[in-house]
Amino acid sequence: MERLEKITMDKNLKCKDCGAEFVFTEGEQKFYTEKNFPDPIRCPECRKVKKSKSNGKNNNKQ
Repeated sequence: MERLEKITMDKNLKCKDCGAEFVFTEGEQKFYTEKNFPDPIRCPECRKVKKSKSNGKNNNKQ
């Protein structure tokens, strides 16, 4: 439960891929904490791109 104490108001993070700043909202922080996920390292747009690329790779496996 230590991590719950780290939840703050919205915070700005910097995307690992494109370098853009994006907002990690208080609600998102709570969701990530409940699921025991680490803070995001990519902005929503780069996450979509990464997910679509990885989904394409998974579809080719047989």
